[in-house]
Amino acid sequence: MLAFGLIAQAHAASYAYITNQGSNDVSVIDLSSEQVIATIPVGKAPVGVAIAPALQQVYISNVESNSVSIIDMANNATLGEIVLDSTPVGLALSRDEKTLYVADWFQDRIMAFDTADTRQHHDIAIGKAPAGMVVSRDGTRLFVANRDSDDVAVIDTRSLQILSRISVGKHPFGLAISADGNRVYAVNVYANSVSVIDTQADKVVATIKVGEHPYCAVVSPDGSRVYVTNTQADSVAVIDAVANTVLATVAVGAFPEGIAYNADSNKIYVASWFDNTVSVIDATTNQVVGSIPTGRQSRAFGQFIAVAAH
Repeated sequence: MLAFGLIAQAHAASYAYITNQGSNDVSVIDLSSEQVIATIPVGKAPVGVAIAPALQQVYISNVESNSVSIIDMANNATLGEIVLDSTPVGLALSRDEKTLYVADWFQDRIMAFDTADTRQHHDIAIGKAPAGMVVSRDGTRLFVANRDSDDVAVIDTRSLQILSRISVGKHPFGLAISADGNRVYAVNVYANSVSVIDTQADKVVATIKVGEHPYCAVVSPDGSRVYVTNTQADSVAVIDAVANTVLATVAVGAFPEGIAYNADSNKIYVASWFDNTVSVIDATTNQVVGSIPTGRQSRAFGQFIAVAAH
């Protein structure tokens, strides 16, 4: 058993799953070589990504075909599709990976699905145009950015009832949570800002001005930095999470959207919608060190990096 464990560990590597809205597929990037190793056809206009490491599955929201594709990480092929009567955008998974949360953009609700049989078991009425979601570190709460309500709703994951609503800036879209779970960062597209939410008090404790039309964010593993994509400035803002100020602005590909941090390499990966690429940033120097061609109109909305055994 020990030998098998060592072999499995040796073959584990980090991969990025990039949704390409214009080519209706997902680019799988081996982050050790920073090369696309597979292109997986999915539904029409894929946007959102959620990864279940234990299940070795990737969930993809297909906005225009009203479905969620399920990808097997072991062979980079689709396992199936959850057909919906709605428009899915943001995706998130419970900490135990038993529940998939799907944000329904037009019907203003969160749908909860059992990952074992993909059956829907709950509907949660929420604010207008729900988008990004993150689950608290203890798994007891789900945070939802309601773009057209200008707030973040907090849902009890056990009762599936709304606990509170937190007013943020205009048109929040992406959310990110710190490693310790004490902060949630809401990216306000029309306010050109990030609202810093104290998750113990469920209130905004700071507002940080960033670039033009920010979209998504990710927090470094040590919690010291927050990285925010500025779609109409073609840049990433680097925020000091202690001082709540912008330390640096990094020029990346055109119209950057999804962003994720690879702790194995201390690099940040940014999907650029106009350039059909993923920009690679060295988190130590805040310099772009590479660019990876992907499919058309790359978005990668969600946490798109995972470890998979191939």
